[in-house]
Amino acid sequence: MEGLSNNRILITGITGFTGKHLEEFYKKNGYDVYGTTFSKSNDSNHFFCDITKKEEINAVITDVRPDYIIHTAAISFVAGENQNEMYKVNVFGTLNLLESVLEAKIFPKKIIIASSAAVYGSIAPILSEDLCPKPVNHYGNSKLAMENMVQNYFHSLNIIITRPFNYTGVGQAENFLIPKIIRHFKNKAKIIELGNINVYREFNDVNYLIKCYHQLLLSKESSIIINVCSSKTYTIQEIINCLEEITNHKIEVKINEKYIRKNEIESLRGSTKMLNDFIVNNTSSDYSLKETLKKMYLS
Repeated sequence: MEGLSNNRILITGITGFTGKHLEEFYKKNGYDVYGTTFSKSNDSNHFFCDITKKEEINAVITDVRPDYIIHTAAISFVAGENQNEMYKVNVFGTLNLLESVLEAKIFPKKIIIASSAAVYGSIAPILSEDLCPKPVNHYGNSKLAMENMVQNYFHSLNIIITRPFNYTGVGQAENFLIPKIIRHFKNKAKIIELGNINVYREFNDVNYLIKCYHQLLLSKESSIIINVCSSKTYTIQEIINCLEEITNHKIEVKINEKYIRKNEIESLRGSTKMLNDFIVNNTSSDYSLKETLKKMYLS
């Protein structure tokens, strides 16, 4: 990180799951780290900010004047019921951020905007960036709408839009699938109620995501949309089997219809071809699902 220690990085959603891991990484690597949060924080570098209110994000941008921005603030729970708020935050909150940057007349070296693999829907066995997205839920559609609007800023700002596939790790909220399963194993539960356990998903380690983001942040590339993935998928049943091996505890799975989503996507597996072209070293092989689950179980 030589020569970069004085650079300021702004992480929106810094107290969220991804934001916390990004903050830890960049502090360790000598950056001046600032962030927006929608929850209370005692950290003086954290700014309470509703990104749907432009005057609030204006104040943060003017104060921090960041050299880099990683935008993670979003409503990311796919099964969330407040669909209007999802579009408001994911689309218009993002546009407020970019407009604030332009109005402040600052030009960050790089802005990473986190979208989602949910934009693809279920259109191919392996999902690559050249496919035409076809989301099947409001979360994916809100992210696709955001992508389409953000591309209008490609000519004026150095932006990379990322499409992360499923990732997990220590500190992820229990309304997400893997932490829910781990909680049941920690509690030595005899039964767990789940939805479709035979869908295929990537379950990458959050630290792999962070390293990919960092390489993209320092890259010369901009005005691109890129998958952040490993192309390794697992079924929920395989997750259960792995945790049974780790914990030496057996659990019975009961299928509950209320956990089966409408338009369930059978497989979300990303192509890493473009990612491998733009990052120096793809470290996905450094992370095993079993080790990620073990860290989460022991935390």
